[in-house]
Amino acid sequence: MIPRLSEALRRLADDVPPARVPEGLFDAARTRHRRRRAVVAGALAVLVLLLGTGYALHPVALPLPAGPRHDAPGLPTRLVDPPLRTASVRASAPGAAAMVFGGPAVRTDWFENRLGVVAADADRFRVLDAGPAVAGFEAMLSPDGRYAAVGTALIDLTTGRNTPDRVGGYPLAFAADGKRLVYADDQTTFTPPNTYHTPYAGVYDRERGADVLRVRVGTAWVAPGRTAALSPDGGELALQVRDEVWLVRLADAGADRFAEPYRKLPLAGGRLAGAGSWLPDSRSVAVLARSTCTDCPVPSFRRTWTLAVRSTVDGTPLAGAAFPQLPSRSFVQLLGWRSVDEVVALVGVPGPDAVDQPEEHDIAWGPYQEPGTEAVELVVLRRGAPTPEVLFRTPQGITELSVAADLAIDGAVRESGRPDYGPLPFWALAAGFVLAALVALPVLAGLRRWRGRWRRPRARTVPSPPAPR
Repeated sequence: MIPRLSEALRRLADDVPPARVPEGLFDAARTRHRRRRAVVAGALAVLVLLLGTGYALHPVALPLPAGPRHDAPGLPTRLVDPPLRTASVRASAPGAAAMVFGGPAVRTDWFENRLGVVAADADRFRVLDAGPAVAGFEAMLSPDGRYAAVGTALIDLTTGRNTPDRVGGYPLAFAADGKRLVYADDQTTFTPPNTYHTPYAGVYDRERGADVLRVRVGTAWVAPGRTAALSPDGGELALQVRDEVWLVRLADAGADRFAEPYRKLPLAGGRLAGAGSWLPDSRSVAVLARSTCTDCPVPSFRRTWTLAVRSTVDGTPLAGAAFPQLPSRSFVQLLGWRSVDEVVALVGVPGPDAVDQPEEHDIAWGPYQEPGTEAVELVVLRRGAPTPEVLFRTPQGITELSVAADLAIDGAVRESGRPDYGPLPFWALAAGFVLAALVALPVLAGLRRWRGRWRRPRARTVPSPPAPR
């Protein structure tokens, strides 16, 4: 019985088809396991790389980048529109600047608050994300170009950092040495029918980190731009309040830092001429008289400015040859005097669509840059000259400008070269890493699939085990 059973089982075993096991089955399983571990490790490595890169590249003030420098700093002969890849002032400080500029060419729909900055010693262009500030009015350079006052912030352009102490309002004018800043309190209230109320104007001392003078304004609004000036000796403040220029001595400030004006000069529709209004003798100021011209270069903008000098002792006009008139100019800002007969200024050039506002508009709302300004010119006004000498004009699309006054007064100009836009900003690097990861992952997956098809294991026949005996 047992031999027959053994023979029957042997016959059954011979009839069973041989098992087919893929060649390299265990090797393939081991390879798949290793690949999965490699993918997980790669994903973790990419995540760590992105996080580490983001931490390493967060905006910090970096040392000044190496680049071609000139023997002496100066105003550039050319301004360019900084592209989107331009580094920020905070990420890569440009150093002392020659100009801060803005306009439609600098701003975009995504970066609508940008301002451009160009260094004084080289063509290092950077961008300043300063909020809704107009260069030359709400954003201005110190005379040496080291500091930029933007809103209530005072930015050191050699480090890219804000100064520790906050200024109490929006800027009006720097002192000639750049150590003090005149500002107006930004806690304004609306005053019917069409003006705002500025509580006070102050003089901030950067070295002390505190105010040294405050002047109560009353029910008027002190607009940014060219409504204040400190005398060259630093002892007096000229402040335009409505249709008057208030003269205040810093030495008159009491324990509460407030002082009253010792004299008020009527303007009769004119304007204070800007941060450089004081003449070198510190006993006279320049004011702008406004009139209407009949043959203006821009027919729709008939405003003409005439520069005059007034004594601060008794307010009388001082005799002397006349300065050239400035017809069809939306604004005039004096930067400083080369002599008693020669002054450097910024003037706004209105476009063909600009519309002049009535005189009451200027007194009520202040000398903002008028809408429709298409360019800004840096000019020299000389007594007895028929026309101003134009030193520089902004290119198309750059309609706002603030200049380092020291360079403009000295006439320091350097030839522009190849622009340096600094290292790529963090957002551009992060976008590049993300894009590279999105492209690399599908490519690697495709390569793995192609390699798997090319090395697909072939099946082989495994002989049947021997039948039991």
